[in-house]
Amino acid sequence: MLDWIFEGIVTWISSIVSEMMDAVSGLFLDALGTDMTAMEEYFPFVTKAFTIMQYTAWAVLFLITVWQLFRVFGGPVTEAENPWTLLARSSLSALLIGYAKPIFQITLNIATAPYTALMEVKMKKEDFTFVGVENALKNGLTTIISIATVVGLLLLVILMIALGWNYFKLLLETVERYIVVGVLCYTSPLAFSMGASKTTVPVFKSWCRMVGSQLLLLVMNVWFLRGFSISVGQYVGNGGELSNGNGRIFLWLFCAIAFLKTAQKFDSYLAAMGLNVAQTGSGMGLELMMAARAVSGLGSGARSAGSVFGGGSSAAATGAGAAAAGFASKFKGNSYVRDAVVDGGVRMGAGGGLGFVGRAFGGIAARNGATLTSDSISSVASRNPKMSGTIGGEIADKSLANYMPQLKGVPLKDTKISGGKISTTAMVPNGKMAELNLYDKNQFEKPEGPSALVEASDGVDWYAMRQNAQTPAFESGELADDYNQSQFQAFMPGYEQQVSSVDGSRRLEGQVEVQHEDGSGTRFYDTSQYAVPRGDYQVYEDSRGGQWYAIHGEASVDRKPVYEDGKPVYDGDSVRTVSVESVRYRSTPERYDEPRKRDHSAEKSPRRKN
Repeated sequence: MLDWIFEGIVTWISSIVSEMMDAVSGLFLDALGTDMTAMEEYFPFVTKAFTIMQYTAWAVLFLITVWQLFRVFGGPVTEAENPWTLLARSSLSALLIGYAKPIFQITLNIATAPYTALMEVKMKKEDFTFVGVENALKNGLTTIISIATVVGLLLLVILMIALGWNYFKLLLETVERYIVVGVLCYTSPLAFSMGASKTTVPVFKSWCRMVGSQLLLLVMNVWFLRGFSISVGQYVGNGGELSNGNGRIFLWLFCAIAFLKTAQKFDSYLAAMGLNVAQTGSGMGLELMMAARAVSGLGSGARSAGSVFGGGSSAAATGAGAAAAGFASKFKGNSYVRDAVVDGGVRMGAGGGLGFVGRAFGGIAARNGATLTSDSISSVASRNPKMSGTIGGEIADKSLANYMPQLKGVPLKDTKISGGKISTTAMVPNGKMAELNLYDKNQFEKPEGPSALVEASDGVDWYAMRQNAQTPAFESGELADDYNQSQFQAFMPGYEQQVSSVDGSRRLEGQVEVQHEDGSGTRFYDTSQYAVPRGDYQVYEDSRGGQWYAIHGEASVDRKPVYEDGKPVYDGDSVRTVSVESVRYRSTPERYDEPRKRDHSAEKSPRRKN
């Protein structure tokens, strides 16, 4: 009797999940198109406040223009812009502010064509329903494990919850992406006000790139949601079987969940490619709370029904329920999650069979969004590299802020945490990516280069190296001179001397060299990588905020030997030479070394008292 009741409860939960998915499946794509109808009708305030945004933008534009004109009176000291160019840009920006709404309406209409085309694609499995999914999963499970057992019933619920939860998360992403486009459109006057001055125009360019990227995401919403819905109909019809006879339930389910997760993270993938996209998605706290409520309730039901299968089954059900509920927490000290994701190093959790099971569940929790606590990260970062191991990947990106509170709310990628050293790439407020390297003060000597001391949550001080200057990519060859000149002028706006060619072959070493029409040249050295040079030099700031030492060089002619087949050519007893134009620099700054490891061998322990 209890067996039948438990099976009924599981079937009821599965049907609720499928019915909820079915209820909302057709609402979003039709309602959230590329127009602002939903935005304007659900949030009428934004339309009323649009005029205020325009007047605010005109006021900001006026202040920027007046300030830049005021700088003209400072002459070359203030590096002011050409006043006529400034006034022309300001006039154009003022016009764009006045026509901001028609402009973004035209932009939205451009995205309507691909959006509508994807909506109108006809498929054979168009009339699908989620209601049949639980029965299809149940039939697929019967070929693998008896559905009457508690394991099979729990597996059915877990599969349904995983599928439904990821589908709802994608729907939330879809709505958030639509709202972001609406916010960008109705605040567009503020972006247009940034187009007047050379110092503020990067903000306007970033806004334009973000609008284009978000519209691309809006179109991709249709691609992902329709792709998933058609896949569901296909699975209900053929049970996940492929034309080659392979497939079945688990392959389709894993592919479906992976498809949904890829759709949720597509904005991150676009950002990694260099597009300016807003990072959307539900907060981790909400996800953990929802998972805890759903799975904890399931665990309680499993404990009640598990008693009918004897002590062993009851214990197994109880353990499974408790472990599943633990996914929503961070475990005690995160020891098992930490052990599951660290590459090498000494384990923190228990050993033996218990440790193996704990690390297995820790790995599942990590893949489902769990983060590492400060203590877990400290157990790696503060140890000797030979014992610490390494933490990397997505969990390192999401967890580092727990150890470094200064990084709260900052998107990170390519994070690597090891003994005494942490490296990551952070997205700074202007939308650019900046590399960040930190060295443990207890393990490394004070760096030669510019750095700052930051304190981690465990009280350990770290040397934070100043970010190296970021240089654009320059082309090689004489045909690229015009392009390189334009790139350099945009990169170093304060350098007013005319440039004839640019050599960026050593830009990754923090060096850029330019030559002038008279044969002279200037070498630029990144101040975060090079010491203060001897002799005369100037300091310039690039468009991205980096500081550069500029050393001027005079034109000269050098005599260089002639080689053929790798051997010098002789004219009698003398080596044949040829005159080569070059630039002679009076000084070259020294490059900073990497922070050096502390030498603890000379440290002696205190003598014990007699």
